[in-house]
Amino acid sequence: MNAFSFWINPILAGIMAFVGLLASSRAADEGFAAGGLVVFVACVIFIFVSIGRYFDRMGSAH
Repeated sequence: MNAFSFWINPILAGIMAFVGLLASSRAADEGFAAGGLVVFVACVIFIFVSIGRYFDRMGSAH
């Protein structure tokens, strides 16, 4: 179950970030464009937090 938490979630967040950026670039109005960018930024932040948690778990300084 640890593999799901440490590897699968960031991969799914990366896919969601790509879809959010794609939706934002093809949006017809400002609401969908802003929503896609919010999803993209949130997923990128989640990925960086996941990387930080991984290094903390390994005992390395980042």
